[in-house]
Amino acid sequence: MVGLLTLNVARPTRERAAGLLEWLWHRPVDLLVLTEVARGGGSELIAQVCREAGHSVLASGCDDYGVLLVARRGTLEPAPDVAVPPSFPGRLLPARWQGLLVLGVYGAASDPVRYSSATQRRRKRDWLAELDLALGTLDVPEPCVLIGDLNVVAPGHGDPLPHVLPEETAFYHRLSEAHGFVDAHGVGPEVSWVDHSGVGCRYDHAFVSADLAPRVVDCVLEHSSRVSGHTDHSALRLDLRLPSDP
Repeated sequence: MVGLLTLNVARPTRERAAGLLEWLWHRPVDLLVLTEVARGGGSELIAQVCREAGHSVLASGCDDYGVLLVARRGTLEPAPDVAVPPSFPGRLLPARWQGLLVLGVYGAASDPVRYSSATQRRRKRDWLAELDLALGTLDVPEPCVLIGDLNVVAPGHGDPLPHVLPEETAFYHRLSEAHGFVDAHGVGPEVSWVDHSGVGCRYDHAFVSADLAPRVVDCVLEHSSRVSGHTDHSALRLDLRLPSDP
């Protein structure tokens, strides 16, 4: 069995990165999928410390906010055969690890509570369209995990969110209906992000290919990362049995 944990680290300063590292170090998982990482500053510190600890590290490496993968077990291998959205190349980081294709994702954002700018809404629509096309070309033999902060509101939220884009709701459903993924967490009211007014939703996701769905042991939110102030997101942990496991 392996444990994967995704957390939006909110482009940390070096000071906040130190607290994040301490929090992450005590999570008994095998693969970290960190989103909203940036060049330099705290994001660079997290990557450096993980490399010096002997972990396998892979970064999306672009000027946009992106994804950092850290494997404490096994080795991460880039997957250049997997298409990425051309206008947002750093927001989808594909890698092969432990017999899985892992797609680390940090989605373009728009505010579901307050009205976003036209530019922000257009950028999110473009991102969703390009990611949809990229997933449509996916043709790999390995079982697949798509995991990260998709910035797509999960159904089942209890708070009023008047500005959720219809395109993001449609994309959530296309992940299963068109691309064959299964939401490992499932629909429910639990939130992974809360704004300053106390309104929240679940932005953080773990989707698995249909062949992995029976192997999901657990998929839960860990709220201490958010409650403690290390970041504004809860972590999402996925435990699953590998195809090679008995």
